[in-house]
Amino acid sequence: MYLWNRQFYIDTGRWADGVAALMAATEIINEKSDYHSDVWMPASVGPPNVLGISARLEAYAPFAEERAAMLSDPDILASIAAAGPCITSVQDFLTRIVHTAGERGDVPVVCSMVNWQAHPADLKKALVFAIELADYQHSVGGQTVVVGSSVWGQPNGITMIGNFDSLADFESASDAIQAEGSFLDRLEAGAVGMAETIQTWVMRRAT
Repeated sequence: MYLWNRQFYIDTGRWADGVAALMAATEIINEKSDYHSDVWMPASVGPPNVLGISARLEAYAPFAEERAAMLSDPDILASIAAAGPCITSVQDFLTRIVHTAGERGDVPVVCSMVNWQAHPADLKKALVFAIELADYQHSVGGQTVVVGSSVWGQPNGITMIGNFDSLADFESASDAIQAEGSFLDRLEAGAVGMAETIQTWVMRRAT
């Protein structure tokens, strides 16, 4: 399984117009697609002018072929054109899901995300660390934690995604991990990766 994500940075002076246009474009695409895309916005954590669109994929090639074919659809092209002037940059990510601690379940309402990159020689060790940390977080906080690995879009990338039903559940799980007390020790003992590449978000699903 894969997680595809498109990350938009919106001009802060045109934020409202950009969000509205991207929400409208996503709705049109969902009406014409075999794949459902969800829109995500920061829950007051992370850059406020970021909007993400994601889709769960069993296979990448059919999804990519469908999206390429959509570029001849005039409704989709018009919706993209409406959003374009509001966007300052776009980046796509394709992450292969390599581990799930807990039940995969439906697309969550809230997610926490941690992304970082490892030196190519350390990618295996970084993934082992992430999987062990995901199992620990699930055992203490109860949340499902998904671990992904990427080569395309984010070379030697590792992603950890916590799934929650609400921001209150996110906070409760975070409090439980802090109270348990070994989180920082686990980072000190086993963390692998390039610290300058770490990015974190708490995102709320807007669709």
